[in-house]
Amino acid sequence: MAKKEKKNKKETNKLLRNFSLVLWIVSIIFMFLLGYFIYSANVLPLKYFLTIVILFVILMSIHGIFILNKKTRVWLLIVLNIIAFCFMSGEAFAIIKINETLAFLRNNLGAHFETNIYNIVVNKESSYNSLDDIKNLNVLTVKDIEDMSSVESALKKKVEVNLEYKENVVDLLTEVSNDKEMIILVNSGNYDAMVQNDEDYEGKVKVLDTISVVTEIEMNDSNINVTKDPFVVYLSGIDTRSNSLPSRSLSDVNIILAVNPNTKNILMIHIPRDYYVQLHGTTGNKDKLTHAGTIGGIELSMSTIEDLLEIEIPYYVRVNFNAVVNLVDAIGGININSDVNYSFTCWTDRSCKFDPGLNYVNGKCALAFARERHAYDTGDRHRGENQEQVIELIIDKVTSSSTLITNYTNILNALNGTFETNLTTDDITSLVKMQIDDMASWQISSVNVDGTGAYLPTYSYPSQNLYVMNPNVETIENAINKLNEVLETPDE
Repeated sequence: MAKKEKKNKKETNKLLRNFSLVLWIVSIIFMFLLGYFIYSANVLPLKYFLTIVILFVILMSIHGIFILNKKTRVWLLIVLNIIAFCFMSGEAFAIIKINETLAFLRNNLGAHFETNIYNIVVNKESSYNSLDDIKNLNVLTVKDIEDMSSVESALKKKVEVNLEYKENVVDLLTEVSNDKEMIILVNSGNYDAMVQNDEDYEGKVKVLDTISVVTEIEMNDSNINVTKDPFVVYLSGIDTRSNSLPSRSLSDVNIILAVNPNTKNILMIHIPRDYYVQLHGTTGNKDKLTHAGTIGGIELSMSTIEDLLEIEIPYYVRVNFNAVVNLVDAIGGININSDVNYSFTCWTDRSCKFDPGLNYVNGKCALAFARERHAYDTGDRHRGENQEQVIELIIDKVTSSSTLITNYTNILNALNGTFETNLTTDDITSLVKMQIDDMASWQISSVNVDGTGAYLPTYSYPSQNLYVMNPNVETIENAINKLNEVLETPDE
């Protein structure tokens, strides 16, 4: 009996050692896989990557020495197996998260497509209540993109109609509000602009349906090394009625970020959405800057600002308002300073109240604060300052060591589907890698352009007087000088 027990014990020990050996080999495979994914992510500086590799090699070597040594006690093998299993679980979790992050970067960075959304609009009092009601009828539209064939195809997949092209989209939008028989197809950006300029417009018309057209765009390489060369980013905030990012849309937030990675300086310039500027490539009436996005998309907005500030803007980031909510929540909220000596409730969200001084807020109230203008005597000017404060607080928190390392994946996932940018995966990971490497503090400053309010005809609405802001030349010149200072390289 004793011999049998001894034999069973020996066989059990042999099985345990074999199992430990297999577990060790699998642990090595997981270690190599994790190393590969960390290397592929390209966000970890070489010194940290090598430190992790050396640490893993040492641990695996020690583990292997004990496993291969036949004199190692059974209890120690069990402990080593438990530790190895815990390490493998952690490595598997890290591999999954890194892979998800890489997939996110590939899907969301380096914009390769543009989306145009069109509304089928009729008079509120018309007899048209569905697409079936307009079958085989004439639909009026304008040619707002070079190739309208994709728009026609998308429309006719929903309903067979006869498209008739006109010259002026504003005329179509105006006429349909008075004509009960008229049917029009207009870009959602033009529709939103009309709604913004006429508070009663939505009560005069109804949208039967929408179509979405996605087209591939050609990307140009900027040849900029974002970790060494100063660069400029145009941040465009759009207020859409959904989570989508239509290519033609009103840009309610217009902020220029001048970034110098050498001096760790960021300059923010807020340009009011109603700034009365000459849209690039146009003559005659000037227009609100916000209308550039509805006429020519992000490209026209960027070109117009380039003309205004005498700079080159290679990069853009377009975000809808959900991006602010998601990102602030992902980083655990921010402390906003209300610089007025009275309390107020935000007009866009009555659940958000701000008292004088610091206010800890979540994403919903951070957005409400960034949109607030009714609570201030200076209106849109103060709103611009609020937007800059929210951006600065987000940048400060995201670039802190604890937030960046612990919430990196959460931050990216929070932005999924809420933004569009021509910054590439390599651009973003290079910046993250640089920040992890030096953990340097960034100096963030701001300068705003200003002007005086007026009611004038615009390029988009030549027959109406709309509220605009006439630029103050001195503030523009000051902004240009500040831009040049920040964008100077050390050897200049």
